[in-house]
Amino acid sequence: MAAIPDTIPLSLAHLSELDVPPLELVELAARAGFASIGLRVSPASPGGIEYPLRTAGERAEMRRRLAANGVSVLEVEMVPLSQATRVEDYRPVLETGAAIGASRLTVGGDSADFSVVAEKLAEMCELAQPYGIAVDLEFMPFRPVRSLADAVDVLKRARQPNARILIDALHVFRSKSAIEQLVNIDPAMIGPFQICDAPATPPSDLVAEARTHRLLPGHGELPLSTLVDALPAGTPFGIEVPLAGQRPDLDPGARLALLVSATREFLKKRNQ
Repeated sequence: MAAIPDTIPLSLAHLSELDVPPLELVELAARAGFASIGLRVSPASPGGIEYPLRTAGERAEMRRRLAANGVSVLEVEMVPLSQATRVEDYRPVLETGAAIGASRLTVGGDSADFSVVAEKLAEMCELAQPYGIAVDLEFMPFRPVRSLADAVDVLKRARQPNARILIDALHVFRSKSAIEQLVNIDPAMIGPFQICDAPATPPSDLVAEARTHRLLPGHGELPLSTLVDALPAGTPFGIEVPLAGQRPDLDPGARLALLVSATREFLKKRNQ
């Protein structure tokens, strides 16, 4: 069993409290016990929530809040890669990320032609490299790049040193990706990990589950310990569990604290 202590630094995926704007999120995350956060600076889909932080004043205040609260920004998101993607249009996203200290950009594969996704990923990696930003491809069972095998295929085609794969626990199991493949691929291909739980049997609507019905680690039926065992040493460890719809009785700060306590309890039990 991999030695992952229950004290491991935790990162907060913005989807967990997407209605909370970045400046407020920093303070709530710090009080809950998160070491870092991700920020939705670009919409995941047309018309979706975004917090671009494009002005110098916004970025300066963000840096001040981060420093005051001892929190960093792990990643900015979300860029869809398809034939229609104009990579240069996302330079402001990278500029924002670099200005607030982010080291990663999350992208998704939105074309069934993996050569197209690989081409756009390579362009994005080349654009991101001078900013010191790695590009993490997140596979999702409801997008064309749906599985770990698909993501590996795209990365091998792109052949970029700063390209990685984001491992989301829900997407691993819902896409029926083989954990054995995760164990056997080059560890250098693996980016951050995001934990959550879910029932063993998938629902009919995987998109709704991913966005609103994830469960706290240890509160579902997924074999999370087996997945955690397969992660390379040093993998950044994050949490993505939107609880607002499930626990409207709690305020955002209390929900974030629950994410941390449940995850640390899961890891503690796992290590016993």
